[in-house]
Parts: sequence; C-alpha cells; structure tokens
Amino acid sequence: MSAGTPSPERAEPVRKRSGRRRIRWPVVGGRGGDHAAIYHFLTPIFQGPTRAEFKASLEDPFYEPQDRLLIKRGSQIASHVHLTHRVMQFGPLQIPTAWLDWLATLPEYRNAGDGTRLLHAAEKHITETGALVGLLQTKIPHFFRRTGWALCGRHCYSRADARAIMGRLLDRGLRRRGRKHLQIRPWRRWEEAALVRIYDQNLPGNYGPLQRTEAYWRWLVRRQAYDQIFVALDGPGLLDLEEINTKIVGFSVIRGEKIVEMLAAPGQKSALAELLARACGDAVEHDRHSVVLHAPPTSSLHRIFEQAGGLCHFHEADRGQFHMARLLAPLKLLRVLCVEFHRRAEEAGLPRPLELGLLVEGKKYQLEITRESARAVSRRIGRSYLQLNVADFTRLVLGQVQWDRALSEGRVRASTTLAAEAGRVLFPRLPLWHPPFDGLLA
Repeated sequence: MSAGTPSPERAEPVRKRSGRRRIRWPVVGGRGGDHAAIYHFLTPIFQGPTRAEFKASLEDPFYEPQDRLLIKRGSQIASHVHLTHRVMQFGPLQIPTAWLDWLATLPEYRNAGDGTRLLHAAEKHITETGALVGLLQTKIPHFFRRTGWALCGRHCYSRADARAIMGRLLDRGLRRRGRKHLQIRPWRRWEEAALVRIYDQNLPGNYGPLQRTEAYWRWLVRRQAYDQIFVALDGPGLLDLEEINTKIVGFSVIRGEKIVEMLAAPGQKSALAELLARACGDAVEHDRHSVVLHAPPTSSLHRIFEQAGGLCHFHEADRGQFHMARLLAPLKLLRVLCVEFHRRAEEAGLPRPLELGLLVEGKKYQLEITRESARAVSRRIGRSYLQLNVADFTRLVLGQVQWDRALSEGRVRASTTLAAEAGRVLFPRLPLWHPPFDGLLA
C-alpha cells in the first residue's frame, strides 16, 4: 500500500519571546533523491542503521519515498521520521496500522519544537492514509505522551539454560520410544510457500501479529535479519519440492541465542518441541549457555522454560524500550470493533439492548448493542458510562486495561454498576504482542 504526499507548507517567520524572528521550516515528504542524505543524517544520531538495513528498508514492498517526512533547513535535513504501513491482526479482525520509526532532530535544532511538529504531521499523514492505530517503540515515552500516545503492550520472552530445557523436553517424552519423530533441517528458499501457509494458519485469534503478503515474506527473508530458519517435516522426503510426500508442519527463526519466531501448523504441537530441541542442541554446539524464546504470553512453551529453571520477562520495558500506541480515528476503530462487541456481549449474556458511554477528556462516544447487532456513535454517552483519560482509553480499546487496578486508582470511573460490568465484558484484557521478527535489523 502506498501513502499520499503531505501537503507542503511554506517556510514562515515566527516571532520569538525575545522579539527576534526565526524561520519555521515546513514539513515535506521525502523523495528518492533524499535517501543518501537521510542515511547520513541517521547514522551519527542512532549509530545506525547499517547500509544493509537502510537499503533493505527501501526495498520494503509497501515503501514509498514520501513515507519519510522531513524538516529541511535550506538543503540540510534537520528532522526525520519514517512511517511504515502495515495491517495488524486483532483477534478475528484486521486493523490498518502505521509504525513510526527513526524520529530524530539534529542536536543543534532541538528545543525549537521541530520534533513535535514533525510528530503531529506524521499523525495527520497516517490518519489520512487510512491507519486507525499508530504504533512505535521508544526510549523516551514522555515525549510522545504529550500528544496522546499511551504505553500499550508488553515485551514477552523466556530465557533458560539450553541443557536444562533439553532435559525438561526429555522428561516430557520428546524422545519416547516408538514415537514418530519429525525431521528438522534448515529451510530451503523454494519452501517459502510453507512459511506463508503456517503463519497464516496461526493469525486468526491472535492480537498484534502483522499481515504478511507473499511479497512481504520475500522481502522479510531476503533482508537476512536472522541466522537460520529451521523447518519441521512430517514425512520421508527431505527435499520434496512441492510438499507432495513430505509436509512442512512448523518453522523457527533463529538469531544468535534467540528464537525470534516459532510456529506450527494446527494439530502439530509436537513440532514446537522438536524445533525447540534443535535450537537448544545448536546452542550447546556453539557454546551458548542459554536460549531465549520470543512468543506470545499465551504460548505453552513459556511453561517449559519456567520448569527448566528459567525466567519469563513480561514487562512494559525491555532495555529501556517501551511499546506505545495512539488511536488515530477512535470512532472508526470502535465501529470496526462492533462485531467483536456484539460477540462478547452475547457470549457473556449481557442484558440487551445495552448502551455504554465513554467520556474521554470531554469527547463522547457510545456503544449501542442489541440482540442483532452493535454500533458506535459519537457526541453522547447516556446514563451508564466510563470516564477516563486518553491514555487509558487507548489501553481500554486495545485490551490492555487492568480493570481492578484502574478502578481502584480512579483512572477509570464507572457512573453505574452496569457500566463497570459491561466495560469488563466489552473490553477484556487481551494478549497484545508484536513478534520481533518483523522489526529485526539486518
């Protein structure tokens, strides 16, 4: 998908408090001829990206040069942000999203408001191109909080000793006598369709993974942000080109000691254990003491790491990095989610018709749920409503509110008992998690 070019602004003088004037330079969309200058702008600020990673970002099948917004002072780039357009799986639904990366301003031009202006322009741009949710990772969450971004989502991975994991897998019967074993071997380039198939089979019902087209998959594997991909095969033909006699039933993506992605086809849970065993065996062979598994919080594999004496990291921050989100078009997003609101109300047996209002720092929304359907409207809240700030509203809609804590701290206030009960049902806690494979640097 491509993004339109933001309408250019003119450079205009702005009077400072001292009485002197300074020029407010416009936000413009990038062009192909800017790429070399952008690379040299980013490198000293971030100590990256590498040339290989920057080149790979230009080859993203959804990339357009105008996805980079710039503030130029004359011919010099003063500020930059990169917008990446994606579609996020959200249970049974798909939500258009946009990721913000590499937002920076040259040190000599900071504290002039350019970063905030560029952020506002980016939010407007991605909203106009259809994104409903903005996402990013940052080490400076306070900067983004000022414009309505909220901490949302957690890092989730487990770490344990490789030999201890192998011992635990053996205890669970991985090598039980008489059991049919899968074949584990490195992935071949012509087996790309199998990765696409298994990934797509795992999408429904998950919250956070990105939709991956065939072109996106080709780009993802071609940029070489991993060390090895292993596949699990069920059958005799280890080099079957079309999976006629041998079917690939699982795969894992390895980078160093980390398993950055591991999935199996439905009904093939044993493939995960076999792939994990292979990763542990390779770690021991390369004299690595531990193995790290990145997986959603619902994955049963975290339990194996825990039983092996390891630790599960499930926190907002990891090495100073935080996940943040912003609802770009709240009413549109609520309308997309109406089918889920109706299903949740029906499964919980909520009395209907039901009206639940949301009062968000003066803005009003209302969910109206009948036995047949649900709809979202604005500018009214009714008698039963929840009152909350923008950050908690973002977490509420994306399933990240801890209800007991939010209510006890007064961050979410319910006007009636019905509002509190309906809020818990319609906005349950969800396992929102973004696989790291999509964001690895080459």
